[in-house]
Amino acid sequence: ETCLWKWLLVDQAGFSMPNFRLQIPNNHFHKHWHDQSAHKGRIVTWHNQAARKHRRRENRLVKAQRVFPRPVNGMLRPVVHCQTIRYNSKKRAGKGFTLTELKEAGVNKREARGIGISVDYRRKNRSEGGLRENVARLAAYKSNLIVFPKKMNRKKPQATDSSKAEQSKAEQVVGDVMPIVKPKPGVVPYKITKADTDKKVFFTLRVARSDAKLVGKREVRAKKAVADAAEKAKTAL
Repeated sequence: ETCLWKWLLVDQAGFSMPNFRLQIPNNHFHKHWHDQSAHKGRIVTWHNQAARKHRRRENRLVKAQRVFPRPVNGMLRPVVHCQTIRYNSKKRAGKGFTLTELKEAGVNKREARGIGISVDYRRKNRSEGGLRENVARLAAYKSNLIVFPKKMNRKKPQATDSSKAEQSKAEQVVGDVMPIVKPKPGVVPYKITKADTDKKVFFTLRVARSDAKLVGKREVRAKKAVADAAEKAKTAL
């Protein structure tokens, strides 16, 4: 039997049989590198990555010169909460300010886009806190806003135009206008007292959980005790 088993494992040429417990090789080396009609777009290369990076930078510089002195990244965006219950605690930049927010901040909805404020006609304010936050954001933006006249050769400037001194101090904003910064949680230092060390937190939690669990049974027991006392008083008479 031993000789027969060895003969099954080794063929006539002297090579051993493969170990079938290992993974079966299934390699795919037929890569279609050439542009054929049957296999078009199988392999995508990106050899011009550095050139595209240089071109994007040049386009950004051209855009910054074209839109000067306006911000490079576009208009002011509101602060909104993300969707779904998983992400609604986080804040991000929205599409535009609502008509209610513009009215509360004293901004004309037809002139908002002309002074760099985005407008969203579809969004509605669902909370008072979000409304006040965006109104304060608009007020802070208006306090730092510098409005250039439409016609530089105008003899009598309009009331909404900034003075020449303010126009000379204008600087172009390169990044986002008033970016949304996530507040960092601050840790308040606290000195541990003897009363804190004497507290039994685990014991307190277990007692509170037990009280919440047995509240129904204790009410039934208390009612039954009152009923038994009343019955005993009747029988005593």
